[in-house]
Amino acid sequence: MKGVMAQQRPERIAGEAVPHRGFRSLGLRLRSAALFAPPVFAAIYFGTPWFDLLIIATGFVMAWEWARMCSGGKFTLVGWAMEAGIAACLLALYVNQLILSLAIAAVVAGVVGVFARARGHESPARIALGAMLVSVFCIAFLWLRALPGDGLGLVVWLVLAVWFTDAGGYFFGRSIGGPKLAPRISPNKTWAGLGGGVLLAVVWSCVWLVWLGGRDLMPAIGAGLAIAILAQIGDLTVSAVKRRFGVKDTGALIPGHGGVLDRLDGMLLTGPAAAIVLVLSGKGWI
Repeated sequence: MKGVMAQQRPERIAGEAVPHRGFRSLGLRLRSAALFAPPVFAAIYFGTPWFDLLIIATGFVMAWEWARMCSGGKFTLVGWAMEAGIAACLLALYVNQLILSLAIAAVVAGVVGVFARARGHESPARIALGAMLVSVFCIAFLWLRALPGDGLGLVVWLVLAVWFTDAGGYFFGRSIGGPKLAPRISPNKTWAGLGGGVLLAVVWSCVWLVWLGGRDLMPAIGAGLAIAILAQIGDLTVSAVKRRFGVKDTGALIPGHGGVLDRLDGMLLTGPAAAIVLVLSGKGWI
């Protein structure tokens, strides 16, 4: 009975009922990209403090959207706890305490979950998950961009790899169709879309490597494949939470895409994964 009621729940934008829209307007998506891409890449290029301000603002907005998504469109004390936790993580990072920052992220996720349960929220675990994902997203991207020499190139490659994954999923999925990737979570996603996203991410990674002077394409192919798959997992993770709460979009800040979280869900796992690989390979530091 509960499952039937969940399926009949109207889809909303962060808590407000809206009719189902199907695929969003391509023209609106392109106009939004043309508007937001230049300042984003300018911030990436110039680095501190512009990139830092971009990531911090993005993290706070994503936490706000996640908290509202899990609270019937309302921003409660649990949401403020998430925001305060992210601020504490970033403060620790800025005093060169990466391990402490990561530890704070884990503690904050647990505290937010307990606090949400105590206040009778519908799904404390999902709220805690959001606190952890957004915190680690901010930490990873700030850490990657700060890497001496390689930071700029890594972030540009990573951001565009995720964007190419999204573009491939949209165009290949829409033009080819076919079997659904995860019909119970995101009915519009198809295996053809996943294949298209992987293809574009791999091609972009190879082009980027060749442009940098590399000759061995196997690492680029593997990196593009991994990023595309992780981006899709991040997308499906947010989609599963949205479906759980009957939400179509996490917000309406970006026309044609929804909220910031809707647009950046594919980066929730890719940034942290890239940082972990660099640390394990000895090319980064803690």
